[in-house]
Amino acid sequence: GLTRLRFKPAYNPYTEPSMEVFSYHEGLKKWVEVGNSGVFRPELLLPMGLPENVAVIAWGLSLER
Repeated sequence: GLTRLRFKPAYNPYTEPSMEVFSYHEGLKKWVEVGNSGVFRPELLLPMGLPENVAVIAWGLSLER
C-alpha cells in the first residue's frame, strides 16, 4: 500500500482550493503524483441549478505521466 504520502496545494481551473497527492516510490527512489482533488468553484455549479450553499468535491487517482 501507499504509506509515505505528501500533499501539496495546486492550481486547477475548475476547483479552488486544489491539492495534489504524492507517494514515495521505493523502486524509483522519488515522489510520484498519485492523485488530485479540490472543491468545484461555485460559478461552475450555477448552470447545473445547484444552490449556492452546496459544495461539490472533485477527486481522482492517477499515476504521474
